[in-house]
Amino acid sequence: MGPASLLVWLLLWCPIGRSSAAPRKKKDEDADKKVAIPHHSFSVPLQYEEVLDDWTVSGASLVERERLLLHPSVPERGAFMWNKAPLLTNDFEAIVHFRAVGPKGMEKIVSDQSFAVWYVQENISAGYNETALIKAASWKAGLQEAGMTLSGFKSKFDGVGAILSMTDSQSMFPKSVISGIWNAGDRDVVYGKDVPTSSAKAMDFRNTMNAAQFKLRVTPTSVEGHFKQSPSLSWNECFKIDRSADPVKAGGYIGITAWSGSASADAVSDMLSVFNFEVSNFDTTVIGEEMKDVSADIQEAYRNMLTDENRHFVDQKSQAEHLTRLTRMLSQHAESSRPADEKMYQDLETLEGRMSKLDTDCKTMVKELQVLVGPGGKSTGVDIKDGIIGLRRLLVKDSMSHKDKIEDVKKKVEQVRQKHVDASKPELFNEVVKKTALLQDTVNATGSQSTWLWVAIIVSVVVIGMLMYSRMHYYERKHFL
Repeated sequence: MGPASLLVWLLLWCPIGRSSAAPRKKKDEDADKKVAIPHHSFSVPLQYEEVLDDWTVSGASLVERERLLLHPSVPERGAFMWNKAPLLTNDFEAIVHFRAVGPKGMEKIVSDQSFAVWYVQENISAGYNETALIKAASWKAGLQEAGMTLSGFKSKFDGVGAILSMTDSQSMFPKSVISGIWNAGDRDVVYGKDVPTSSAKAMDFRNTMNAAQFKLRVTPTSVEGHFKQSPSLSWNECFKIDRSADPVKAGGYIGITAWSGSASADAVSDMLSVFNFEVSNFDTTVIGEEMKDVSADIQEAYRNMLTDENRHFVDQKSQAEHLTRLTRMLSQHAESSRPADEKMYQDLETLEGRMSKLDTDCKTMVKELQVLVGPGGKSTGVDIKDGIIGLRRLLVKDSMSHKDKIEDVKKKVEQVRQKHVDASKPELFNEVVKKTALLQDTVNATGSQSTWLWVAIIVSVVVIGMLMYSRMHYYERKHFL
């Protein structure tokens, strides 16, 4: 929490100048005293890590960005969501924005399903054993073993609960009703017997167009429940429990549970979702919750300011003293939060650098796709898909060709290796020697034959020449002599 937000929060508690203001109606005075309790509240969009910092979520409940899904439209599913820190006030209100969606006809829904908002003195999150529930034969059996048979919560508790159920107290016919119940931890509250109560009010909170709202208003002397189907409508009182004899104590824990009902072949469970959960403090003399974002000294100083008898500023001197203390506290908070602010600034610079790099990488990828698909950059997603498929086919084809070439090379290498092995055998050398000798004999025989052939050719030429000479000499003597 920064100094500015802390200043706004603190100034909400400073009734400067109220003594001179005209009297207002009680409703407006309550609105003036209303201060949000942030770590007991949540609103969409939800961050999973932030919600789990303050709340224990189990069962079929799931933290989504746009809602808290308590349970789906599945029977025999429990919802569990409890705050880990106590409320330090006994004068507060809790408003839950929810939707219960299911079949239009009440006769088609599971009759024993219910949804409840609790304020009890026990730290439920600390004693919750999720492992035992998971190891049970079923979620229903696990809840029964843990004694959590009242709308997904303990049947014996010390506190108050507002239960939204689907049948009235006589169970004559399905009907959505809202009951308020108080228990001092001395008895077991049984669903179907003690709840719904005989004074339960019929309220149609199913299948609303907008998120319906239920408000649990707790004061030291009373507990009230109010409901409206839409933000534009007015509140309707559902129940009012008088606690004058046994005042409501501060330091309790707030939570939400639900049970989607027993399995049935002919009925369907509703899907239950929560969108906002707003908790506000009306006691101006106490802090609604521990201020986790500031030091213990600042929290103690703030508590002292709230309980100061001069906090109503009867004169300008008391106002000046109060503002001085407030300024000192803010300065201390600013000093203590400076390292966290500096670290946050460094983290933001790092994120800015990463975002810049991501932007550059995205531009590079876009340009690569434009070059790959088409120079004009006008190709559609289908063109990109076809291009990628074409590249894949080409790569597969080349892969097969490379595989065939590698197989041929392996065969040729094997042949060369075999010839090399054969060449090193002695038998091969003996065969070569024999063939060499045979070749030499053949060459010698061929040389002798060639000599005699040349002699015969020369003799033949001489004889033919002599015969021709004799013949020509004969013709000369006959014709010229």
